[in-house]
Amino acid sequence: MADIIKTWPACIPAKTTARVFSAYDSRFTDYYFSVGRGKPKQPVRWMWFTYMGRIIGRFIISGIVCNDGTLPKLYRLDGGESGWQFRKDSWIAVCSAPCIRLHERVFFSSFRGWRYFDFESYRGSVDARHRI
Repeated sequence: MADIIKTWPACIPAKTTARVFSAYDSRFTDYYFSVGRGKPKQPVRWMWFTYMGRIIGRFIISGIVCNDGTLPKLYRLDGGESGWQFRKDSWIAVCSAPCIRLHERVFFSSFRGWRYFDFESYRGSVDARHRI
């Protein structure tokens, strides 16, 4: 089974990112992340995230669904409804909380979209040890 990796937006402050990827709030039991217009062709187990050139952690993927309009609304950390919602017919990874934070320094350059990823083989590479 494959894993996928996505980049968390650098425009989001580090403190906010830490709160999103922490298990501080039991209100958030599921996290929803877009994987775009097409469903991954391979079954996937984990969704890894990079932020500012470093891998920060992973969520377990409980399913990948097409947004038919029945997904719950997205909410901000302060409890208000998010101004950003998923488009209809986009594919969404439903991930279970909490995020499993990575405590070692493993680097990965930013990119758009998502990619298939194998952490165990990547972590020993030169790219993983040096920020580019």
